[in-house]
Parts: sequence; C-alpha cells; structure tokens
Amino acid sequence: MTGEPFKEANIAQNRAIARALIRRYAVALLLVAASSTAAWFSLRLVIAEQQSTAAIVNVSGRQRMLSQRTALFANLLVMTPPAGRPAIRASLQDAVDLMERSHRALTLGDPAMGLPAKHSPTVEAMYFAGADGVDAQVNRYVAAVRQLLELSDDALTTDHPLLLQITRTAPTTLVSALDVMVKQYQAEGEANVRRIEATETAVWLLTLVLLVLEAGLIFQPFASHIKRVVGKLQLLADELQHHRDHLEELVRQRTTELQNKSAELAESMEKFRLISSAAQDAIVIIGRNAEVVHWNLAAERIFGYTETEALGRNLHELIVPLPMRELAHAGYRTFESTGQGIMIGKTLQTMSLRKNGDEFPIELSVSAIKLQNNWHALSIIRDVTQRKGDEDSLRSSEEQLRFVLEGAELGYWDWNISTGEVIRNPRWAEMLGYTHEEIRHTTQQWSDFVHPDDRAAAWQSIRDVIEGRSPSHKLEYRMLHKDGSIRWVLDQAKVMQRDVAGKPVRMSGTHSDITERKRLEAELTRQARTDYLTGISSRGYFLEQAEQELASALRYGNPLTMLMMDVDFFKQVNDIHGHRAGDAVLKKLADVCRETLREADIIGRLGGEEFAILLPQTDKGSAVEAAERLKEALGTAQVPHDGGKPLSFTVSIGAAALTGGDDSVDALLNRADQALYRAKESGRNRVCAAVD
Repeated sequence: MTGEPFKEANIAQNRAIARALIRRYAVALLLVAASSTAAWFSLRLVIAEQQSTAAIVNVSGRQRMLSQRTALFANLLVMTPPAGRPAIRASLQDAVDLMERSHRALTLGDPAMGLPAKHSPTVEAMYFAGADGVDAQVNRYVAAVRQLLELSDDALTTDHPLLLQITRTAPTTLVSALDVMVKQYQAEGEANVRRIEATETAVWLLTLVLLVLEAGLIFQPFASHIKRVVGKLQLLADELQHHRDHLEELVRQRTTELQNKSAELAESMEKFRLISSAAQDAIVIIGRNAEVVHWNLAAERIFGYTETEALGRNLHELIVPLPMRELAHAGYRTFESTGQGIMIGKTLQTMSLRKNGDEFPIELSVSAIKLQNNWHALSIIRDVTQRKGDEDSLRSSEEQLRFVLEGAELGYWDWNISTGEVIRNPRWAEMLGYTHEEIRHTTQQWSDFVHPDDRAAAWQSIRDVIEGRSPSHKLEYRMLHKDGSIRWVLDQAKVMQRDVAGKPVRMSGTHSDITERKRLEAELTRQARTDYLTGISSRGYFLEQAEQELASALRYGNPLTMLMMDVDFFKQVNDIHGHRAGDAVLKKLADVCRETLREADIIGRLGGEEFAILLPQTDKGSAVEAAERLKEALGTAQVPHDGGKPLSFTVSIGAAALTGGDDSVDALLNRADQALYRAKESGRNRVCAAVD
C-alpha cells in the first residue's frame, strides 16, 4: 500500500475533482452576477417608471385646474366692463394655450416634459374612443374658448351659447373626464411599479437559491475532497513510520518530521494555488525592489499583463499612475526595511493603470508577510469600475428624482416610523411660509400645522395605511400658513419599507398646494348657485333648496307656501328705457325682497322678470299677508335712471300653499303660477291665492 496515494491515477482523479469544482464555482459566480445585473435593471425601471408617472400625473392634474381656470376667466370676461376686458382676455388666452399644449403633450408625447408618446390600450381608448373621448371633449372645449375670445365686446353676453357651453362643460363632464384620466394614470403607474417589484423579488429569491446551490455543490464537495486527501497522507505517514524500525530513532524522527512538513507545505501550496486561481480579485505578491513574485489569473484579466509579462517586473511601474509612482517607490523602500507602512492592514480605494494605459478605480488591501527572512507585500486588488458606475448612476437617479419633485413643486416627506424622524425637502416648508431651517423634522410639527378641524381625519388616514386597512394615504386637508392664512394641500403617501415581520418602518409621501384649485372650485360653485345679475339664488339652486324644504315639510307635516312674482309690463321698461334700466329694476326688486322677507325665506330668479319665493313654516294666510307687504314695498321703490326721474314699477304675485295633492316642487310651482296668471288677468299689481 506504500505510495498508493501518489499513484498517477489518484493524482489525475484529484486534478479532475479540482477542475470540476473550479468550473462549478465559475458558473455559480456568473449566475450570481447575472441576477445582480437583473436587480440593477429592475431598480432603473422603478426609477424611470416613477419619473414618468410623476410627470404624467402632474400634467394631467394641471389640465383639470386649467379647465376650471378658463371657465372662471370666461365668465369674468363677460361680466367685466369693457375697459377691464383686455387683461381678462390675455389671462384667458394664456390659460387656454397652456391647456392645449399640455393636452397635446399628454396625447402625442413630449420628451422635454417627460411624457411618453405611447399609451396603454385603456388610456388610448379613453382619449380617442368615440365622440365623447377625452381628446374630443378637450378639443371641443378649447375650440369653444377660442371662439369666445374672437367675439367682440359687444357680442359678449351672459346668455351667449359659447359662454353657456363653457360654464356647463368645465365643472361637470370635462372635469369628471380629466379626473378619470388622472386616476387611470396613477393606477397604471402603481401597477407597473408593482410588476417591477415582483420581478425584483424573484431575482432576489433566485440569488438565494444560487447561493444555497453553491454551498451544496462546491464548498461541501471541496471540504470532503480535502478531508480525503489529508486522510490518505496521514495513512502514508503511519505506514512509513511502521516500516522504519531498522533506522535509528533520531533519524526516523527527523525523517518523519521532514516528510510531515513537506506534506503540509505541499498542501498549503495547493490550497493557495486553488484559491488564487479561482479568485475573482487580483492576488499579487511583491518582494525585493517591489518585483512581482506572484500574479494570478484575475490579475491577468484585470490589468492585461500575462503572468510571464508581470513576474520580475516592478509592480509600481506596471500599474501605479505616474503622479503617484514616486510616492509608492518611497513607501515601499520603508516597508522593505521595517515591514510597516501607511497602507499595511488597510483597505482603500485608489486609481490604477491597465496595460493599454487606461486608468480605472480599484479597491486595494495590503498585508505584510515574511518569506525567506525578507518582507513581502501581499495585495488583493478588486476592479470597482462597475460599482463606481452603479454608485454614480444611483446618485444621478436621486438627483433626477429631486429635480422632478422641485419641477412639480411638490413637498416631499420621508418618515422613519421607528425613530419618529421625518425628512422634508425645502418646498414642503415653503408651502407654509417657512424656510427649511425653521422646521423641525418631527411628526408633531406636521400635526400642529394641520388645521384643527382636519387633524383627526388626517391622522386616521395615516393610521389606516400603517395598520393595513388601506393600501395608500390620499387626503385633501387644510394647513396653517406662517402668516395665519389657510393653505389646502393634497397629501399622498405609501409605506415604502417593512421589517421582517411585515410591520411598516418607513413611509414616504408628497404635498401638493391645491389652494388655488379649491378657490376656483368654490367660485364656480358660487356662480352656479347665484344669479349673476341679482345676486339671489339661480333657478337650479332655488329648485334644489325647494326640494329639500318640500321633503322636510312632507316628513314633519309643516306648512309651506310658494309665491310666484312677475314685474308688470316689464317689456315696456326695456323697450322705452333700455335693457340697462330693466336690469336696474330687477336688481332693485331683489334688494327689496331681501330687505322685506325673513332670512329663512328662499328667493330665486327663474328667468327674465319671473321670480319665485318659498316661505317655510308659513300657511296660506300668513303667506298672503307677507306677499301684500312685499307688493307694497316694491310699489314704492324708486330706481335711479340716467334719462331723468327715477323709475317705479309694480308686481303681480300668486301664492299656493302646500296641500295633500302636492307631491313635487313642480306641482306647487304650477299652482302658484296659475294664481299669478289670475292676478295679471284681474288687473295686475295685486296678490291672488290658489284655491286649495
């Protein structure tokens, strides 16, 4: 059995095992590198998707605001005296131009604005399907505004069809369609990010599987193989010792010691060769005068010099950039004599040279070893070009995200739920009139800034997300400005990170200042409810209030009376004194009604010179008395007139009290209108009550 472990068959077998292990290791490293690259691409896709979604949602949301702004300016243009209309026309022109440009960018794409030219089939259908597609609605609306702008001042009237079309469309069908588009864009953006996140998770799981396979298929067989080799060597040593009885004890011991040392050295050399050959980092050893004595395969790949070209050459002359070369020479001379140096035992990043002259970044670790009584430096060198590129790309992506947030004028906040610390960007503070240095990065300060009436709802929305009842936080609420005013914000956020137990640890969101949008909505609501000439309830709002009062009266059995009122011979006022005089009469009528009637009474202009008055909690007798007082007050009213003495006028009034047969506002109005007709037929300037 002596010498059996060193037979050619066993040596060849060991070499075959080593080569197989190296091949497995190389394949495993390639697969891990591929999965890391896939994860990097997934990160890039998430960042690109967030940027595109932010740009689309910002521009589409701005479309909604522009639709309301153009409607407001269109109404202001008609109601403003001619002298003030040029400024209103310019503002309306700018608003509709921006709306048309934004719509064109959303539908056709605009690289400068970060808007894609292609859309999903759903978005494409929403824009272009049928005559009621969003594209057709926006084009019709923009065309109506531009046609209104082309009208002369004389042609601008409150009942002009173009103005009516704009006023009806902006706060209803158009704003609804634009809201749907914004929600669709947000939904698609979130869906894309979720798909990419799923891909990242798959890549991560694959990487874990690869690491497990690497441990099972490479390192465990390697350890087993080494164990078998050591066992064979130990068996050989035992056999040699057994068959050396004829040698003197001292010689036998010396021989055994030398053989054991030789075996250990051979094993160590084999281990170092295998590790050095399989390593992905360059392993370089230099001795006297910094000459290379070891140069592995990774060093050949990284620097471009073969082992033959590198051995015996001064390492500093090969790979150290010229500006640092003299310093490296001086430092190594000190190291040779002392075994110490500023780089020994440290890991640092520096620049190096390839054979072709290219300069690139490396990570360098240097250790001191003593061989044959001389100090040698062992260097492990890693090419970090890819990592530096990844770091630069990540910094660039973060900078791009910052630019997107600043360009969209969004306030950004990032809440570390575990520590309570909140990071905010300068825009968040500026929205409330503060500098970035003035704010404290705590949730308590945010809570203090929220309007007291909205604070509970804001916290509840946040808690719903943290406790899993809602996927995201999206809420409009009021915040307190530094100057004491109120600002409306749209707050949107999601949980960005969870711990291993699934508990949220980090939440991020944005603040959008929607104060102007809220003001426009309130103004449009007021315009929709108020008659533009008299300031009393418009026809639609009057009927809405009447329905509520009727339902209450029917439910609780309370009395209710409707008055219908008409200005006598109003056409003659317009024909003789002009429409301005007629408008003055209608304004005066509304003023006298407000002064004479109760605050609870509801006054509405149904059209032209026709008015209706609803008297809650009032029976027919009391209503007729109130109508008589009103008739008398109107009969004595004086309307100043440019043409001479003040104008006076009279009214006819019909009254109808709620009866068991009245089941709708229309029924009550019809009965009051019939009573008004009888008042006119019987000579005008009088009050008539409907027969129950």
